[in-house]
Amino acid sequence: MSTPAQGAPTPAPTKKGSKKVVILAAVGLLLAGGGVVGYTQFAKKAPPPTEAEPAKPAVVVDPGVVDLEPFVVRLGDPAGDRYFRLNLQVVLDQKVIAKRAGSGLGQVKLVDLVLEILSKKRARELVTVEGKEALREELRTAVTALFAEEPMYDAAVDPAPASVIDVFFTEFLVQ
Repeated sequence: MSTPAQGAPTPAPTKKGSKKVVILAAVGLLLAGGGVVGYTQFAKKAPPPTEAEPAKPAVVVDPGVVDLEPFVVRLGDPAGDRYFRLNLQVVLDQKVIAKRAGSGLGQVKLVDLVLEILSKKRARELVTVEGKEALREELRTAVTALFAEEPMYDAAVDPAPASVIDVFFTEFLVQ
């Protein structure tokens, strides 16, 4: 056996506990790094557009208003002697579709839809605050469905169907 030379440093005794800490820290760093890489590689991403399906531009919210002529409707009351006057404005998230809906066949379909809904109402349903809000919600739902179909939505031109932001009553009279 050889003995260490005088003046030469002797190796420090190693501790098993400090090795375990270093190994655990290295394993922890490797797991964390693997988690980050796995998340970035496998996170849900939109599939790239295929050749048959070109990429559509993102929908930019540019609100537009469809201003309709006032409605005068005989209500569905049993006596048939109650009338309703309503001035209505529909706010859409796309000005281009709002402009198209305010004229031509789009306007005709929109007016027909509103008249169909209004003619089924009774005076007692409309005179309360809750009745007005229920009518507003019913119109919003029906108009949203209408704007998802042609001619309101043209898939070749529009990036997406218009969404109804709000329905405003600028005149509301039950007589």
